[in-house]
Amino acid sequence: MFDAPIDLSDLPGYQTAASTRPARTAFIGRCSTKDNQDPRSSIAGQLAEASALLTPDEEFAAYFWDVESGMLGLDERSQGSADDYARLGVPVPRDGGLRELLEWVERGEIDRVVCERIGRVARDMLPSLQVEHHLASRGVTLECANEPRGGMTTGQLGLRRAEQVRAEITRHELLEMSMRGQRQHAANGYRHGPPCYGYIAVVDPDAPPAANRFGGGRPKMRLTLHPDSRRVETVQEVFRLRRVERLGDGEILRMLAADLDRHPLAEGQVLWRRARVQRMLAQPKYTGYQVFNRCAARTNRGRSNPIADWVWSREPAHPVIVPLGEWRETQLVTARLRERRISGWERVNAAAAQRGIRLTPVRESDTHLLYEVAGRRLVLPRGELPAAVADEVIALLGAGA
Repeated sequence: MFDAPIDLSDLPGYQTAASTRPARTAFIGRCSTKDNQDPRSSIAGQLAEASALLTPDEEFAAYFWDVESGMLGLDERSQGSADDYARLGVPVPRDGGLRELLEWVERGEIDRVVCERIGRVARDMLPSLQVEHHLASRGVTLECANEPRGGMTTGQLGLRRAEQVRAEITRHELLEMSMRGQRQHAANGYRHGPPCYGYIAVVDPDAPPAANRFGGGRPKMRLTLHPDSRRVETVQEVFRLRRVERLGDGEILRMLAADLDRHPLAEGQVLWRRARVQRMLAQPKYTGYQVFNRCAARTNRGRSNPIADWVWSREPAHPVIVPLGEWRETQLVTARLRERRISGWERVNAAAAQRGIRLTPVRESDTHLLYEVAGRRLVLPRGELPAAVADEVIALLGAGA
């Protein structure tokens, strides 16, 4: 239909020379750690489906698969060690995970990649598209067993994009259900995460049994006081030093490190560190309540969430080390100490901006500046503004607002 008007088959370049090298096809698979999947059957099942795309005499040149959440970004994938995967007993060879696959492709060792469905590459659409684009830019095709063979590219592409959207929606649905369960878990007072200093975790014998299709689930646990009473006393002393003595992190750290007999280190800890002191002073579980969602583990780079987003148990769930009122007062003292570490001028300017006040000097000398604010005259020194002076100016700004 679209042939040349005369025979050109004898011209060089009429046809591309066929490669004598057989195509090198790799399998890519993934099994989540949170979907109650057995990796032994899941990965083997994916391989069986993907094998349908091989020719009768073809075998996979390499096998790449991971057992991890598809919600991870590309830079977080394939973190498990070879020993970890060997212990799983999956009856499929493994030359690595997604990260290693991309390395093989970069070295030109793979011509085609086959998977069961596109969601096995990644649940999020962005990393899935990144992998697809990376392979295509290296001349490597990506084929999915659940997509139609032959026909026009638009039909195949439409189905693949729909699958990618569905995979991402499923990911958010699973996350929403997981978060719902974890909120209820915390609201009922059960432990989240490792026990903080001063507590240990124990199985709650009165909790209803948790089971899944693979047998018994993980037991529900609560916190109780550590058998070494010195740890409880250390927590109480740290809060007292902050709340009553108004000591900073460094001063508290030095006092703890100076008397390890009285303030023992936690298991695996070789010395007291400032970060541990800071975490201890911010830990709301010492009030006896279970608290969840204090930080965004998978989003916002693990930063702290606003206190308004925390999930508290409906009632005290474990023994109290620091009463709730004392914990609250400690947080206020900590906030004031941190404010005072900011330069005095920064604090004054921030307070003025918050109240819609513009600080403009009306007169100045080599050593001082004169401001008029709300009918008052403020004479402030040039250079560093002492913390006490900054506190007084901020109080005046508040009174004049």
